[in-house]
Amino acid sequence: MRVLLANDASGHSRVATNYLAAIPFREPIDVDVVSALVPPLIVDPGMGGMPLELSVFMDEELAAVRKRADEEAEALKKAAGVNRLHTVHTHVPIGSPSSELLQLAKDTRAELIVMGAVGHSSLDRVLLGSTSDCVATHSDTSTLVVRPQHNPDSPPTIGKILIALSGPPYDQPIVDWLGQLNLGPNVQVHLVRILRLNTFYRQDIRERASLSWTSYVRNAERQILDVETQLQSTGLNTEAHLVEGSHIGEAITRYAESRGCDLVVTGDNESGLLTRVFMGSTSRYVLRHASCSVLTVRDKNDRVEVKEAVAAAASLHPILV
Repeated sequence: MRVLLANDASGHSRVATNYLAAIPFREPIDVDVVSALVPPLIVDPGMGGMPLELSVFMDEELAAVRKRADEEAEALKKAAGVNRLHTVHTHVPIGSPSSELLQLAKDTRAELIVMGAVGHSSLDRVLLGSTSDCVATHSDTSTLVVRPQHNPDSPPTIGKILIALSGPPYDQPIVDWLGQLNLGPNVQVHLVRILRLNTFYRQDIRERASLSWTSYVRNAERQILDVETQLQSTGLNTEAHLVEGSHIGEAITRYAESRGCDLVVTGDNESGLLTRVFMGSTSRYVLRHASCSVLTVRDKNDRVEVKEAVAAAASLHPILV
């Protein structure tokens, strides 16, 4: 697996490095450590070139960022162990961090982007930094946004994983992704399917009593059992739960908080062309509100096909898209 690790010298960035080192991949991974250098704005573009003092400043900053990227690569090697890493490369692009990360993910054909939840320029009270939000929303690649665990002084652990299911065919990419991890029997995998209740005008009461609701629940039970059977066949320790709620994203984050989950894994699979080009509302809600780390699993081929469909639709009906 090829992994893009974002680094910006923030405390959250180091947490992301340590978390990546703790993920038990079955095979050694290739890692690209990325530290973007944001150039200062030149107020007067008619000066004919970059002022000398600004040029010196950029050279100094570039050297500092390269040093930081190299140090982060060494920290990753030390934390993960050389046997778990195949290759480690560093990159110091110049430009907007989010744009550079997205472009480098395409250039390197990364299969996973790992980022801290908040960068050095954001306030701690912000649930999600602007760079992490932008990359996670627009990337075609699976993304892992890492938040500090409850005890920041202890090494990161992955003891409880919440898998947010939504039914076939969207659940299979998540199952396949988990197959790349060597999760031991001590890891608890919670399979959670949210049964959405429509509470408008108390329709939830009518839905519970209706034959359609009964069929909906039974179908969800069969689907979650099928996923559980697949995962248990690989030796995973799983438990399945159907949870009722009027807001899917809120129900997922509430469950994760109540059970002390270390990681929430979601797909990005809501219907509609535009919501599949960007991030669906449920995945976006979980990403922004969960108190633990969040992995969003994406199917690159699906997103490429959808983007082509959106482009075709835009050419025919530019007002509608």
